[in-house]
Amino acid sequence: MSPDGRFLCVSSAGNDELRVIDLPAMTRKIDAAVAALSADAEAMHLNAHNDLSFIASVSRRVPLKGKGPRALAIVGQTVYAAEYFSDSLTRVELGADLEVASISGIALGPEQPMTIERQGQIFFNDATLCFQKWQSCASCHSDDGRMDALNWDLLNDGIGNPKNVKSLVFSHQTPPVMALGVRDKAETAVRAGIKYIQFAVRPEEDAQAIDAYLASLEPLPSPRLMNGKLSPAAARGEKLFAETSCVTCHPPPYYTDMKAYDVGTGKGQDAGKAFDTPTLREVWRTSPYLHDGRAVTVYDVIKIHNPDDKRGRTSILTEPQVRDLAEYVESL
Repeated sequence: MSPDGRFLCVSSAGNDELRVIDLPAMTRKIDAAVAALSADAEAMHLNAHNDLSFIASVSRRVPLKGKGPRALAIVGQTVYAAEYFSDSLTRVELGADLEVASISGIALGPEQPMTIERQGQIFFNDATLCFQKWQSCASCHSDDGRMDALNWDLLNDGIGNPKNVKSLVFSHQTPPVMALGVRDKAETAVRAGIKYIQFAVRPEEDAQAIDAYLASLEPLPSPRLMNGKLSPAAARGEKLFAETSCVTCHPPPYYTDMKAYDVGTGKGQDAGKAFDTPTLREVWRTSPYLHDGRAVTVYDVIKIHNPDDKRGRTSILTEPQVRDLAEYVESL
């Protein structure tokens, strides 16, 4: 936001644009819309989030010089956008009426070599490749290939049965993919996503680049490790992981046997279905858990959502043991 509160800037990382919003004008529009609403309490809702044109008349879209804008800085009427993929800045000088007076690009270093993995990362984050140029793979899987902690109802396994977004770390190494294993491998899922989610027709080389990027993802060390090693609680949990047979379906190194099981968590049209065994690597950063995100923590998965011991014999554990087991899983 500008220091004087005159305008708000938002970087559109996926389509390489700057959105400049006239704050006083937007406030007047909101006030007018509220005044026009019915006095009925149930009708007192702007519904602006479903009106894609609500801010169109009070904002300006500015194409930037670089690729992948992230952080912004405002000095007076000048906006600087830091662009991740092009390693550059775009300087936008705004006029009195927030029109663009001038725009220029500033290189921050030499041009980076374009590897297939880097190209795939750019495609993964590029919303302009989508049919309507608003959605990228990163819209749901975040800009680092993980997840957005939301449920989405994709049509690849029916309708009315939304699934929790999965991290893509090790997706290419642990087929099949999707909660119900409806895609035989990650390569198939990438191409289906391009066709059925982005509604795009793109060269096979683009999909191959995305494959290379996703296959290169590596899990980060868990913050629960102590100097790179298991804590005393996690070490006790490691033994319990074997004693309760968790390791049977979640063996190292990926902590999945890549098989599907009916673990009793399916509801509605998913009742009785077998779910793909997910990797437990980097599970510390992928809450919520289970296919519909019903478990907020790993502790909840063990203590609350495994009543019939369908995922290891955890009902025999004491409260401290449950916490030790959760500590171990969150250390992977």
